[in-house]
Amino acid sequence: MTFSSDRLQKILFLAANPQDTTRLRLGEELRDIGEGLQRSQKRDQFQLEQRLAVRPRDIQRAMLDVSPQIVHFSGHGTGEQGLVFEDEIGNTKLVDGEALARLFALFADQIRCVVLNGCYSEVQAKAIANHVDCVIGMNQAIGDRAAIEFAVGFYDAIGAGRPIEFAYKLGCAAIGMAGIAEHLTPVLLKKTTSFDATVQPISDTVVQPPVEQLQNVPIDVFISYSHKDDNLVEEFIIHLANLKRQGKITAWYDRAIEAGEEWETQIKRQLESARIVLLLISPPFMASDYCYDIEMQGAIARHNQGTARVIPIILRPCDWKDSPFSKLKVLPKDGEPITQWSDRDAAFLNVVEGIRKAVNSL
Repeated sequence: MTFSSDRLQKILFLAANPQDTTRLRLGEELRDIGEGLQRSQKRDQFQLEQRLAVRPRDIQRAMLDVSPQIVHFSGHGTGEQGLVFEDEIGNTKLVDGEALARLFALFADQIRCVVLNGCYSEVQAKAIANHVDCVIGMNQAIGDRAAIEFAVGFYDAIGAGRPIEFAYKLGCAAIGMAGIAEHLTPVLLKKTTSFDATVQPISDTVVQPPVEQLQNVPIDVFISYSHKDDNLVEEFIIHLANLKRQGKITAWYDRAIEAGEEWETQIKRQLESARIVLLLISPPFMASDYCYDIEMQGAIARHNQGTARVIPIILRPCDWKDSPFSKLKVLPKDGEPITQWSDRDAAFLNVVEGIRKAVNSL
């Protein structure tokens, strides 16, 4: 599906990053999209409009004011609960897929494409695709970098006059070209021309790889720990070898940071893109301001948003009750610290088995 060249095509960029959610690089995404359109072959045919810190009522007003052909949402998503917008004081306000679908149905005669560039937004995409020709959503969590790469690739193609299907594929390819293992996350849905206007259940409607290919994509795992537990961590990494060899996971911890790289930037990037975060709990971890206040709090925020799963692992005896992660199921079994098991290999095996179950469920 291509856009008509005889009239101006408007792109409405909607963004929301409430103050009680993890910070996203929405400004960078908007800037890169705008720069790509400005340098494109068909730049005179496209107009980019923006609405930031969007509340639910702002969406309908923007639709009336702009009359867009493409609507692009950038921000957080929580799956079944909805997309994350802002309330009157800047905190989270969720809007579910059915509510969004009813709104887009009113503007279906003008909107050709909706892009939901937020985690777990495939749920909302399916609802909207009952009314809009093409809708793109995310079938799992998507990291900041991958979201930006996809958006840039998609609009570069749109600006070059390419069809939406091609633009979608280029966006996915752009993620892979950046070396990010999330190129299977975006999903393209198309509306049928049938009377009930439901999403087609046939395979060429959803442009995504077969299930067996999805199962071969490793899940990114971030390991948060105190350097005072280095020996235990190295032992733990050895026990993860089979999961890594089978292509189930890619495990990252700060020993992977290379000379000359900004360590804090690397940690933040990996923490924001990981689908599983392992917290290796010990007295030094609980005492570390960086482990506790930065890594752990950031991981719990993503867990609460539904964009990552946090698994606490009790390495050594310590006071972790009533901490932010104490509501989560911990490993090993019954929360018995690894160092108190009579057989440490058995303790680590119990942990790895728990991680494998989490990976398979994702």
